[in-house]
Amino acid sequence: MALDSLEYKPDLKDFNAEKTAFLKEFNIQYGYCGKIDQIREEEYPQLKGVVFLDHTATTTYAKSALTSFTTDLTNNLYGNPHANSPSSQLCNQRLDKVRDRVLRHFNANPGDYQVIFTQNATAAIKLVGEMFPWTPDQSSYKYLRESHNSLIGLRKFAEEADAKIIQAITEDDFISLFNSDPEMESVQCENHYSTNALPRVELSDTLHGTQQEFQNDYQQGISLQNNIIYNLFAYPAQCNFSGLRFPLNWIRKIKKYSKNNNSKTLVLLDAAAYVSSSLLSLSEVDASPDFITVSFYKMFGYPTGLGALIVKSELGPILRKRYFGGGTLDSIVYDRPWQKFRKPLHERYEDGTVNFLDIIALDHAFDTSERLYSNFDLIKNHVTSLIIYLSRSPVFSFNAKRADGSWVGYLELERLASVNNIHIRTGRLCNPGSVARWTKLDSEDIIDSFHSGKTCHDDQDMWNGKPAGAIRISVGAMSTIDDILIWMDFFKKYYVEVETAPDSIIHNSTSFSQNLVLEKITLFPIKSCRGFSISSSISWPITSQGLMYDREWMLVDAGTGNALRQKRLPRMTLICPEIIRDEGLLVVSAPGREPLYIDLSIYPNTVEFSTCSSQVCGDKIQTCIYTSSEINEWFSSFLNVSCRLARHTSIKDNSLLQHRFIKSYFDVPVNMPLSLSNESPFLIISHSSVNYINKKILEGGNQEVEPDCFRGNFLIKGAKEFEEDQWKFIKLDEQIFKIIGPCRRCNMICINYRNAEISKEPYSTLALCHKFNGKIYFGQHMVHIPELSKKPYTIKNNSLVQILTDEDLNKIQILIDENLNKKLKKQIIWNWLWISLKILFFYIIYIYYNIIIIINKLLN
Repeated sequence: MALDSLEYKPDLKDFNAEKTAFLKEFNIQYGYCGKIDQIREEEYPQLKGVVFLDHTATTTYAKSALTSFTTDLTNNLYGNPHANSPSSQLCNQRLDKVRDRVLRHFNANPGDYQVIFTQNATAAIKLVGEMFPWTPDQSSYKYLRESHNSLIGLRKFAEEADAKIIQAITEDDFISLFNSDPEMESVQCENHYSTNALPRVELSDTLHGTQQEFQNDYQQGISLQNNIIYNLFAYPAQCNFSGLRFPLNWIRKIKKYSKNNNSKTLVLLDAAAYVSSSLLSLSEVDASPDFITVSFYKMFGYPTGLGALIVKSELGPILRKRYFGGGTLDSIVYDRPWQKFRKPLHERYEDGTVNFLDIIALDHAFDTSERLYSNFDLIKNHVTSLIIYLSRSPVFSFNAKRADGSWVGYLELERLASVNNIHIRTGRLCNPGSVARWTKLDSEDIIDSFHSGKTCHDDQDMWNGKPAGAIRISVGAMSTIDDILIWMDFFKKYYVEVETAPDSIIHNSTSFSQNLVLEKITLFPIKSCRGFSISSSISWPITSQGLMYDREWMLVDAGTGNALRQKRLPRMTLICPEIIRDEGLLVVSAPGREPLYIDLSIYPNTVEFSTCSSQVCGDKIQTCIYTSSEINEWFSSFLNVSCRLARHTSIKDNSLLQHRFIKSYFDVPVNMPLSLSNESPFLIISHSSVNYINKKILEGGNQEVEPDCFRGNFLIKGAKEFEEDQWKFIKLDEQIFKIIGPCRRCNMICINYRNAEISKEPYSTLALCHKFNGKIYFGQHMVHIPELSKKPYTIKNNSLVQILTDEDLNKIQILIDENLNKKLKKQIIWNWLWISLKILFFYIIYIYYNIIIIINKLLN
């Protein structure tokens, strides 16, 4: 690997020494007899400058596999395999060849097993649930705790079939279940439940009728089975979460256990993770699983839309078909539930036209793998030699603790790795059982966290003081020792504490800088787009939700309604909105586009899109969507994403139902409103702190950044570096703000707002020199305190800035109280005078009225 092409630069002295030691120890197992560097350079140019350590999710593809496949397509014509033309016959010949090749790869006899191509391993697992011969109130489904969600998902089929037992078991439970007397009742595990206690899912009459017809079609085969009750046990050969491998000899034990006249347990083996770096042999039929699911992109990187269900041929008579599509029938009538299915399993269960070009691509993937690596035993030796630095399998999952015992957030680590072009995987990894086992988050914790807003795809990596997931490192056939050593150097640099020093510069002095100036005010009208600076001649209004018009608009996905984010669409930073208050306009510009003019006084139609809700930082909010095709096309065409412009409804509707609120982890009053900002109405940063970070960036040989990358509303000059971390209250112009907490940073600050390019700075440097409790912060969140501020609530550039202590605040409060008392006294006096005048007026009227009465009496 060319180290000079890497974003992350390791310590060369340690790197070379460790590499030399590794090669000396593993020279036989590692590198395919010294060919790995050449293979990597010639076949995987996409990995240049990249450390890719997520091979469990997908390995990467070889260049020659793609070139040979495209050459094949340009030289041969492949027709639909359901036709009889020459091109279709050629296609069928190739498909048959690939099916046979898949079986040969797994040492399976074509008479014993058949290959059914699917979209992926998950689709193969789903197919097992659909075809399995469930017996209501008698069949059982058991799966290993460490199963992927896809295996757990089979319990839905078991529930709908009214299975007697659905059971998640541990390794210890397995011993109890399958080493005990088969005649005894199965052990009741902690995760056991009976579907009799669950709501029944009733199928339609039509489906019942069709299913009965399907069953009739196989009646002869089923009768030969003497009405055996079939149970299903599913487990992964290798856990996708931890890399833990489970014994393949379990299958033999299960077969032995279930040998009786009344019931039989079939085994489904999820081999998707296992076969990516190891060879699975199905040569011994009696000790092999009944169903095996694989995904070929995990083995070869390409094709991505192809998996397979490898199923024992002997099961054909008992499997049930619930749906049929084109190509699966020998005969059918349209006006009654009568049809006859094709006999070969793959012809019966591959509904519609298979992905025939990807199947042909698989043939080239096999060719390339055999040419580069010879066989999977060499791949296994290679990856084992690498991962031995970390673990005992091709996958290494972990969580890290700091010296003080606190956990390292896996999202923070992933973000830091990402900006250094190191690709890893974090989170729950679609494996709730492994999360429960290794992080000690049990099912009740997961349910409680969901009801509190925690989901699998959010930005929370801790729950109740425990990691909500894990960090996963996995290697593949083309991984090198350089990848491992760079990862280890990266982790040591950022997370191994070699001395007990504070995380960051901390000023404990209560003596703050004087003569501070508000250097710049920045407004971000459209969330995640570029900000614009307020002219020094303009006083800008402050509202209850922040600066007027700040984060009042956002772009939402036209399909989901979710807010678009700059982290996913860096080009958003090239969109420049500007508020021209005098003309009542929002003017939006972008490179190569005519400006877009939007009237500030006109709100978009809320009737047509009344059901369209958006999501911002986990909050679901109602949004006003612009219906103008001109407006929405302007943004969609520039970003190349179908999107719409939305405006925050709470600006128009002051109802609490329309508001977002500042999160409870900040020290603020309940229900304090928030616009579309992530966490707070105002963000303040110090130019001196930016200068300090830039100094460290330059020392590391990287390019300095501008203050605007931190997206602060207020930029202060004249303070000491990171002095703002100790501020409690601040006076800007005549407005007083409360500091409510530091701003936790993500890798969005690495996007250059001038050209939308992404680098590793300043996030990488912040991780080294400005962390609190291991978390990366920069800048301070604030809220406005109108009770202590002077009306009108406005702010202006170049205003003097005063840092307030508690004593200063008390003095201000006293002055306010005194002024309030004076006002109250004046008000009391005026009220007394007004009441007195009213009394006098009514008294005069009363006297006048009585005089008139007396005069009238005298005259009469």
